[in-house]
Amino acid sequence: MSDPYRDWDAAYVLGALSPAERREYEGHLGCCVACAAAVASFAGMPGILSVVPRETSVELLEPVSPRASLVPGLVRAVRDSRRRGRARVAAALAGAALAGAVAGSRLFAHGCSPDPRIDRTTPAPATTPSAGLDPARLESGGAPPH
Repeated sequence: MSDPYRDWDAAYVLGALSPAERREYEGHLGCCVACAAAVASFAGMPGILSVVPRETSVELLEPVSPRASLVPGLVRAVRDSRRRGRARVAAALAGAALAGAVAGSRLFAHGCSPDPRIDRTTPAPATTPSAGLDPARLESGGAPPH
């Protein structure tokens, strides 16, 4: 069931109802919690409206015509917002890549090894014979000359 008084709350608070309508609505307020709550929500409105200058209140009553320039401005604002969002994502990805590169360079820096048994600070022995060594003697197990 629809409440025939549901739109009377603001008119009641602002004193726009006739005396007969006012008495009728006050009788309804005694039995309708929803309308009583709506009236309570508007209770401060007359005090607020009393501080608005008359010239301003008259201007507020004039119809507002939609401006044709509003849409391009909104489109530009959305485009700029999306561009800033993409720039933030790109910056976050670049920062994460840089942090990964720095962490990787620290982890695998020269002289560091994930296996503590391997000492990478001393050069590994040469696998090819150097000058003055006889490959045949090395293969037979002989010592190189001094």
